Amino acid sequence: MLRATELADQLRELQALPNSALRNPLPPMSIAIDITGRRSSDVAGTLELKLIRGISGRILIGDIATIGRDIVGRVTQVGSTRLELTPVNHKDIGLTRAAIIPAHPSNHRPPLLAEIILQSDGGSSMFAEVPASSGVQVGDLVQLDDPSWPQSGAGLTLGVVGKVVQLDEAPLRQRVVIVPRRRARDVSRVVVLGTGVGEEE
Repeated sequence: MLRATELADQLRELQALPNSALRNPLPPMSIAIDITGRRSSDVAGTLELKLIRGISGRILIGDIATIGRDIVGRVTQVGSTRLELTPVNHKDIGLTRAAIIPAHPSNHRPPLLAEIILQSDGGSSMFAEVPASSGVQVGDLVQLDDPSWPQSGAGLTLGVVGKVVQLDEAPLRQRVVIVPRRRARDVSRVVVLGTGVGEEE
């Protein structure tokens, strides 16, 4: 019964992925969170996860970890028994191209509100600047649109707009504060969109 429940949960996780991730030649992998260490106690701290058997070579540095349609981090180190997952709001993720879209599409708002360069604030949030005329609102979604990331992550959600602030020094610009909707340390499993092709013998 417990095994059936676990498999049903994993199936729901995979069904929550967009078709683009499911059409990838390499199937996504559902990996249980088994925290073996934390590099930091804050919400942006990297996590060390136990690498399960049978997927050696399938997970590479730079691969994306998700919960449903939300990106929660990138793999930044792979060892023989462990992998390191860095949250999307960590400063080491660097600059990331993204797009802001309405949380609730309507005829009154364009489908694409702004194209942004996202970066960490060094804590739990990220930020970017947008034109004041963009119409970005609190609650709008921020989606990955960066060719340097794996293609399987395109269109997945990096976070949600938590605040829009007018810049005094630049009246035509606004700063948007983005917060992740999901965090890897809050769940029991994540799905990794692996790009490697090797398997453990």
